[in-house]
Amino acid sequence: MNTPNTESLTLQEQGQQLSVLGAFANSEQFQMAKQAAEMLASSSMVPVTYQNNPGSCFIALNTALRLRMDPLMIMQNLYVVQNRPSWSGQFAIALVNICPKFSATWFEYRNEEDFQKGVRMCAQLKTGQNVYGTWITPEMVKAEGWGKKWQTMPEQMYKYRAAAFFARTNCPEALLGLSVEGEAEDIAGKSQPDIKPPLFKSREISGGDVVDAEKVADSPRLPVAAKIPGKSDAEIPPPHIRLMEALSCTEEELNAVFKKASGGKVDSWKKLTTAKLEDCLGNLGEMQAVLAEIQAQ
Repeated sequence: MNTPNTESLTLQEQGQQLSVLGAFANSEQFQMAKQAAEMLASSSMVPVTYQNNPGSCFIALNTALRLRMDPLMIMQNLYVVQNRPSWSGQFAIALVNICPKFSATWFEYRNEEDFQKGVRMCAQLKTGQNVYGTWITPEMVKAEGWGKKWQTMPEQMYKYRAAAFFARTNCPEALLGLSVEGEAEDIAGKSQPDIKPPLFKSREISGGDVVDAEKVADSPRLPVAAKIPGKSDAEIPPPHIRLMEALSCTEEELNAVFKKASGGKVDSWKKLTTAKLEDCLGNLGEMQAVLAEIQAQ
């Protein structure tokens, strides 16, 4: 017969197992998560990247179980860039803030009058000892060639990257090994193929100039319905969904990108062929730049 202390220990061990394995803790947990994922995928209230996508909903649920958080909150802060799941910057900071190791967290500037001189995240351990993250400096940003968001929202990006560096050094378990907003985009931006899709003509665009979508039909193209490793044709989301995932944007923002790039001639992804949408997936860098301009307005 189990004593109260033994029962308490058993519950604690089960909780620890759940936090590590999530939906894979046991067959019953797996089936419950699978059913919940199918239900969430059928809802129009979840972010668009999860709609009709029970596989992604299952992964979000598993992450929520491991962090012991609300699944919808996870879905709202977990997005995918180039098949790499990433936390939103503000959520990454929140994960560090609620880490039980720390009694307080804060950002430190090298120069209070100019955050771009350097930013790092700091925290105080429950023992009273202070720990410090890596300085994120303009020299680092330049040397690494980090992308467009560093021009349009620099202070936020300095803090997001400072939080990411701090977490990986001082509380790696908080991020579950995932990247933080901007990191996956910067990696993707360095590896983009030198192919210009129809809406982004291969030429210099002067200030205020707009690409004419009807005049660039001869642009190089990627193969239609390009294969995604490890996925069958039936599992591959349509190109507009993959574009929204890669750009971390809504359908409205995606339409705004096409409208701006085409000078108002293409105001919706629905007016583009599948081939042209696949082309756009081959060069996300310029689409991200247009999106950044729209978001900055």
